[in-house]
Amino acid sequence: MTRQERAVRTREALIEAAADLFDRDGQEVTSLAAVTAKAQVSAGALYFHFATKADLADAVTRTALSRLRQITGAPAPTPADTNGHANGNGSGSGNENEGGDGSRNGGGGGSGWGGDARTQAARGVRGERAAAPPARGPAAAAGGARGDRVGEVQQLIDTTHVLVRGLADDVVLRAGFALDRSGGQRPARERPVGEGPAGRAAGKGGTGGERPGRWPEVGGSLRRVWSGWVHETLAAAGTRGALAPGVSPGDAAAVVVAATVGFEVLGAQDPLWLAPHRLTRFWTLLLPALVPPPAREALHPDGSPAAH
Repeated sequence: MTRQERAVRTREALIEAAADLFDRDGQEVTSLAAVTAKAQVSAGALYFHFATKADLADAVTRTALSRLRQITGAPAPTPADTNGHANGNGSGSGNENEGGDGSRNGGGGGSGWGGDARTQAARGVRGERAAAPPARGPAAAAGGARGDRVGEVQQLIDTTHVLVRGLADDVVLRAGFALDRSGGQRPARERPVGEGPAGRAAGKGGTGGERPGRWPEVGGSLRRVWSGWVHETLAAAGTRGALAPGVSPGDAAAVVVAATVGFEVLGAQDPLWLAPHRLTRFWTLLLPALVPPPAREALHPDGSPAAH
């Protein structure tokens, strides 16, 4: 193994260990000594990659963001490396102890989706195995195969299932959302209901003839990406006429974002909130108000086969 490969593996181990401890104990009380002990690396190896705990927390958040973009298929804003500057050529890398538990999640958007105790609790209801998220969104095949008025809605359903499953299974994704939630965020500006993150009107008629309302962007990078993707997807569904008459894409997106973020927040305290049947029940209740009956019959509130 080359020095550079060793440096990359060490950095991934530190991110994974930090995420696990942040998730279990919280960022504030987690010490760098505890992180090095869990990752089974030296203090010198840690400081080679991260000067402070804040830098390490930022790396966890960036890695979680990369994995969220895998789930949604959303492109990264720039081709810049979100893993930071682990170039492996510093003196600290010579004595790195690679130890560890033998299962490493990828650094900046790698596809490692190992389970943990929370995973077992969340999946116990149905005994399902978690599926790794495809590179370009979990429901691309389902939407393409349907190619009709329900494609975007099924894609949205499938993607929420993959996200919730990821929150149960992937400690880095879960810790990233928690850091996003607890970090100080600037007040988010508001946009008119029916206007997506890129400033486009959300679907035919925007708000269905209503006076423009307001919906706030959800603070923090992960929530902002998730909220933006949900709004864009429902805007496309509205444009294609897939939503029931009078349904505002912006209002529908606000409901979906609020519910899924709620599952994430509640799941941090009780993993049963991340069980698949909870999300299925949400979609079973929402779909009659969201789409017309003919299209609804073709939808799978528990996720299409492409999402499993």
